[in-house]
Amino acid sequence: MPQPARSSSLPWSWRPVVTLAATAALVWALATLFAESFPWLRWPLVLVAAFVQAPLAYALLRRGEPAGAAAAPPEAEPPGGLVDALTRSLNRRGVSSSLIEAMAQSQRYGTPLCVVSLGVEGVAGDVPEEGLSLVAAVLGEGLRLPDRFGRYEEDEFLLVLPQTRLDEASRVAERLRAAITATLGRVAGPGPLPLSVSFGVAEFGRGQDLEKFVAGARSALATARAAGGNQVARFQATRPRM
Repeated sequence: MPQPARSSSLPWSWRPVVTLAATAALVWALATLFAESFPWLRWPLVLVAAFVQAPLAYALLRRGEPAGAAAAPPEAEPPGGLVDALTRSLNRRGVSSSLIEAMAQSQRYGTPLCVVSLGVEGVAGDVPEEGLSLVAAVLGEGLRLPDRFGRYEEDEFLLVLPQTRLDEASRVAERLRAAITATLGRVAGPGPLPLSVSFGVAEFGRGQDLEKFVAGARSALATARAAGGNQVARFQATRPRM
């Protein structure tokens, strides 16, 4: 089967490069030609050539992009990424990886570690996306530098608090609960968002695996919700702490 004839024209991405290069060469040639007869034209032409070369350099860097190619939206994440598209926090995979790393550090050096399960509850049962984004924004501003957080379930976040004992983690959770409640009450509109947040706090125990550690925090979250929500509950482990 005969192959289709290839076009002899330049690829679209090279056309601006060739045009700019030819223009720059022409301007430099004019500058050289008139340098002796019209010295006052030399520097204006040099400046024009410099302005032409700037987009030339840019075009060389972008030459591989097809014409009209749209930039990828900032929300797009490659498959297997670690960022939640809605809240821009870590997703389940990302926060789980952070927690595993923190557990390894705690196990190796004997330092304390807590995990917090944060549940967002809607009065009517549904949690709007705006509410989840606001909660994530408050967490991003209110957590400490070494802390990490991510969206673990549809309406649940997981907070990783290294170098933190259970009492301190409970105070951090209560501070965040108050900050989130205040932020939800200040949302512009007909009224505050009909949401509340509850927290379950658990401390890492030597020999625990990821599943049991997170299960302790989620069990405490279930306790807080069963007690009416909008509060902090702690998981009391039966095994000795580190």
